[in-house]
Amino acid sequence: MLYRALKEIIFYSNIILLMINGLFLSINFVNKNSNKIYLKFSDIYNFNFIKSSYKVISDTLNKKYILNDFDNTKMENKTMFIKKKKIKLKNVGEVREIYNFEWLNKKLDNEFDIQYEGENPDYLIYNVFGDKDASISYKNCIRIAIYSENTMPDINYADYTIAHQHINYLDRYFKFPVFFFMNSNKIDKIEKIRKEVLKNPIRNKFCAAVISNKNSNFRLNFIEKISRYKKVDMGGKYKNNIGREIKNKIRFLKDYKFSLAMENSGGDGYVTEKIVDSFLAGNIPIYYGDFLIDEYINPKTYILIRGEMDIDEKIEYIKKIDNNDYLYREIMKEKPFVNNKVMSSVYSDEYKNFLKNIFRQDKEKAFRRDKSFYDYQCRNDN
Repeated sequence: MLYRALKEIIFYSNIILLMINGLFLSINFVNKNSNKIYLKFSDIYNFNFIKSSYKVISDTLNKKYILNDFDNTKMENKTMFIKKKKIKLKNVGEVREIYNFEWLNKKLDNEFDIQYEGENPDYLIYNVFGDKDASISYKNCIRIAIYSENTMPDINYADYTIAHQHINYLDRYFKFPVFFFMNSNKIDKIEKIRKEVLKNPIRNKFCAAVISNKNSNFRLNFIEKISRYKKVDMGGKYKNNIGREIKNKIRFLKDYKFSLAMENSGGDGYVTEKIVDSFLAGNIPIYYGDFLIDEYINPKTYILIRGEMDIDEKIEYIKKIDNNDYLYREIMKEKPFVNNKVMSSVYSDEYKNFLKNIFRQDKEKAFRRDKSFYDYQCRNDN
């Protein structure tokens, strides 16, 4: 007990010394642009802290600072306190839970002091469900729009937009396909799954789908045409023909060569979880949706249906694969993803930097939208 008490006294004494050092040295070491305070310890106070101690010290300092340890071989061999910038944030609309306090802190490396503010936020995050009518009420906010539906974002209302369309618009737009949100933690498994498929006998079941949304005449037309060749087993609420509703989509699809991975509607950049689910089940996806999906997905690993005029030709190709085991195996040998963006942290880092760029700027400099804009109801955004 005595040893433990002595250890705690020494530890908290060290914290007090750190704070005193920070107070006296901040005049010489403060970088006004970055709010960084460099603390140079004298030999007598140059303690060798374990990693967990840095977190404890940071927490003790009311979570206003981040404590980082530098490599001793670097010239800047100092301990650094970074004063966090306060971010008063509000969500409008049914923004997914990944945009909550904990997710943002983790995504942004705990660099900011993020607080949720109901009345007077400085930053507003909204999506298609909390669109223009709600967002326009917050006139003095930096607005960040996040679109996960097949809807074209309106840059007149937002300073910054995160969406799936293939758009370049300075630092105001970040392209982030929907399926990255939904399946980023599953994508690494797919190559292993395809190798397992190749080790086993070729599947004898033809094609399946799990569909609940009936609002797609194109998808219905394709199913009717391909069913003239062989039955497509439908396990969802829509056109169910197997006598039961499937609860586990991936497990159900694992018995089939092909599966339908058709979006409810075609759209620029609109890629949901459907094609990734097909890959996770070891299928060859029959895909309809984003015609530029080749940016992410190897075209040799799936069958793209571009429109009504394309259906008959692609059905003939599906028949060819179904009746040619060599061709089927050659397709399964291909890697589905064309670059490392969706299989590593590369895209995630770009997304993180996009958000950091917004929050690091002074609020007045971060405004991008035209404040004199009048919308279709003649409402001024000022």
